[in-house]
Amino acid sequence: MMALCRWCLGLPRCVHLAPPIDGESRETREMAEKLWLLISPRSTEGLDDPRLNPMADGAPSLQNLACRKLLVCSAEGDCHARARAAAYYQAVKESGWCGSVEWLESVGEEHVFFLHKPECEESLALMDRLVAFLGQD
Repeated sequence: MMALCRWCLGLPRCVHLAPPIDGESRETREMAEKLWLLISPRSTEGLDDPRLNPMADGAPSLQNLACRKLLVCSAEGDCHARARAAAYYQAVKESGWCGSVEWLESVGEEHVFFLHKPECEESLALMDRLVAFLGQD
């Protein structure tokens, strides 16, 4: 674990940057760490706060998820969140959870593409998949 001084990052207090998860760049992790401090300034765990990282040490077991089904979505080119989404999907799949977990990746798209191009083929496919998923029993 690497500790950085709050003055180095321009933050109100010290943060401890754990190594990035597989596929996550250090730059992405550092940017997310800064954003998380704005969102949850009282958090002492940074990105390993169980509210943000359900795979962190001390987080409740994924085996005990209260839902029956889970759809994890990401864009293929999402350099900000794809690695975490994929790691979460894998962790749930391997947790022994008795529900149904599915992965949907929007090919050729980037972070929040559906906001910028709501009428593109991948945005429409994402919406159709979400509607179908929510309509399942």
